[in-house]
Amino acid sequence: MQPSERPPGVRVGSIAGVPVYIGRGWALIALVLVALIGPSTAAQRPDLGLLAYGVGVLYALLLLVAILVHEAAHAIAARAFGLPVLRIVADLWGGHTAFESGRSTPGSAAVIAIVGPLSNAVLALVAWLGLQATHGGIPGTLVGGFAILNAALAGFNLLPGLPLDGGQLVESAVWKATGSRTKGMVVAGWCGRTVTVLVVAWFLVRPSLMGRDVDILDLVWALFIASFLWAGASAAIRGGRALAAVNQVHLRDVLRSALAVGAGERLSDALARWVPGQAVVVLDPQGQPTALVDPQAVGHVPQHRYSETDVTAVSSPQPRGWAVEADPSGDIVPVVTAMQTVGASLVAVTHQGRFLGVVSLADVNRALERL
Repeated sequence: MQPSERPPGVRVGSIAGVPVYIGRGWALIALVLVALIGPSTAAQRPDLGLLAYGVGVLYALLLLVAILVHEAAHAIAARAFGLPVLRIVADLWGGHTAFESGRSTPGSAAVIAIVGPLSNAVLALVAWLGLQATHGGIPGTLVGGFAILNAALAGFNLLPGLPLDGGQLVESAVWKATGSRTKGMVVAGWCGRTVTVLVVAWFLVRPSLMGRDVDILDLVWALFIASFLWAGASAAIRGGRALAAVNQVHLRDVLRSALAVGAGERLSDALARWVPGQAVVVLDPQGQPTALVDPQAVGHVPQHRYSETDVTAVSSPQPRGWAVEADPSGDIVPVVTAMQTVGASLVAVTHQGRFLGVVSLADVNRALERL
């Protein structure tokens, strides 16, 4: 049995039906902004007193808005291409949108990537136009800061290296040119490492060229951003190489049969058709996999109650994205993508709307080890 995935943070709502979470690390970003902006605002406006730190809180909220708009743009674009979107998360590293990318193309991947920075560019323009209507003071400072913030997010995310959106554009271009997504990931990953070095140089070398010493803030920002970029770029390189191996395994070689039961079926009827070792998958009225029967839950039901017990009473609902639409004659990329996206060790497979069976992480690993 695979339980539902652990929530990535506090759910605060949804956008176009996609759940939105504030990650556990977001509070650190908010505290840093308050610590940086509060004292400088207090020095400029001593009349505000402690309210000066409220300006820092407002900046943190504006950053959150900018990130959520950015990620919502990714989510809406992915949905427009028919790719299921699982969640939007604002976290320590900014934000990310989790969606099933197994059926994406170079073109759709590029569009999904570019709309994020474009949404920030639009917000920057709107804020700049709105700045003309303000009369200075704290409102003008906030609107102007929002414009600069979004312009910076748009420009930074367009840098040509993974894990940034610009890196996704590089991956899509190489993918389109070579026909290999794995080559695109590796090239974009190395571009990401190059971008990391240049970003560090920007923070650490630029001050020297300007005739001043590197201060502790420059060093902290350089390390913070570089760690995020280098880790993402390295993960892309590893992922590309792993994907090359995954492409060599056919789905039919790791697909296991499973017992499909309807949501209203009695446990006694299901067990009468069950073969030891089979997973028992509950299908909704449309025939789509939604849950797994839990053997431990079945064990707690007295045998004389089997005929009175609905299978849903002993099943565990699975996370969105757990069921994968894939051709059994194709590779296992869609299955592996789903496992990574939802954190599942067992996924259900359908083809042309018909349930085929399940694939376990253990079987995938064994197939890869044989290569």
